[in-house]
Amino acid sequence: MQQLTEYLNQAWALAAQGFDTVNSVQGIVIAVIAAGLMRRYNQIIGWTIGATVVHEAVNIVRRVLAHDASPLPNFGDVEYWKLVGIRFVGYLVAISVIYLVRRLVLRN
Repeated sequence: MQQLTEYLNQAWALAAQGFDTVNSVQGIVIAVIAAGLMRRYNQIIGWTIGATVVHEAVNIVRRVLAHDASPLPNFGDVEYWKLVGIRFVGYLVAISVIYLVRRLVLRN
């Protein structure tokens, strides 16, 4: 039982960390658009992948516009992929919550 509690605590920490990475104007706008376009909840994984890809693309464009010497992230870095995975979990939580609120408020 203690091991299950440990896993649940790790999952909760991962979700909280993911939501923190999405909890910016950019992340919230992307999540609201994704939740608004989503018709059924069984589409959540596709929309979450799409939101994560859009977030990364916007970050690259922002670096290009800032004339960064190296606008592309290091795709071979494990830490980068961990951040993308954490951001995916954050979008999963954010889009789910926004979609739920939309369904409850609009009743459609």
